[in-house]
Amino acid sequence: MDTIASMRAFVAVAKTGSFTAAAQKLDLVPSVVTKRVAQLERIVGKTLFHRSTRKVVLSPDGEHHLERIIAAIAAHDQALTELRKGVRRLSGPIRIKVPSTLGFLRLNALVREFAELHPDVDVEVLLLDGPMNPAAEGIDIAITAFPASFDNVADEMLWPLRRSLFASKQYLSSYGRLDHPRQLEEHRCLVYQPTGPSWPFLSGNGAMTVTVHPRMSSNDMRVLLEAAKTHLGITLLSNYVALPEIRGGSLVVPLPDFPVPDLWIKAMVPIDRLTTPRVSALLRFIRDKGGGSDSLDERSVRSTAALRKK
Repeated sequence: MDTIASMRAFVAVAKTGSFTAAAQKLDLVPSVVTKRVAQLERIVGKTLFHRSTRKVVLSPDGEHHLERIIAAIAAHDQALTELRKGVRRLSGPIRIKVPSTLGFLRLNALVREFAELHPDVDVEVLLLDGPMNPAAEGIDIAITAFPASFDNVADEMLWPLRRSLFASKQYLSSYGRLDHPRQLEEHRCLVYQPTGPSWPFLSGNGAMTVTVHPRMSSNDMRVLLEAAKTHLGITLLSNYVALPEIRGGSLVVPLPDFPVPDLWIKAMVPIDRLTTPRVSALLRFIRDKGGGSDSLDERSVRSTAALRKK
């Protein structure tokens, strides 16, 4: 049984709304189209169409899986095309959108490395923060930590983005007690605008959120990092941004008993671009090499604990 042929029959019926019209489109007799759709329904164990004497409409399951099946057919056809062509160099343009700080500190070097490996690929890198529909903006890959999703765009999970509170020892020695996240409401806080002033924490009693008052806010984490280093307040940032300062001792991690939950970095790729060889190659390259290590060592925790005992 040819599963791809059954998928093609399903898509043709879905687009034409008729087994007869689908058969004409595929140059088959209606009974063959009916048989192939029935075979696909047996494979997936779901009813994909509601049939009546007057019309054929997609079932909820059929509607839910239509785009995935279209993408599977496209991947199959692309794979056959590439096999027929044989081995060839990647070529053509790629537009990739990355958040500004993540781009400067981590992904730009990876994109340059990919471009060096594939000299016939022309890469356009857009440093933009905030959610964006890549299909509407003509972007091949949009890297983001925001949970927003869009129609006809695949979400490809890449790696966890670990975050922590950061402050200087001088600030923690000078301003009020800090034994619990609720006390942050009385502290000077430096807020990253894209994630906002509602800071989440995990505790032995479950998750909690504290809304802080921004002493300073910015859409660039490096601005907040410099403010924390100069003792202006406490900030919540991605670990990779502050690792050099943590290792150098200029910043420590307050409230080590109340960790900040991870975000997930994902790549949003228009479904019709997933099977483009240069796009899928760059996506694999970023997934394999982009995560890095952003775990904090125990020095910052020990330093903070020592401060709290004074």
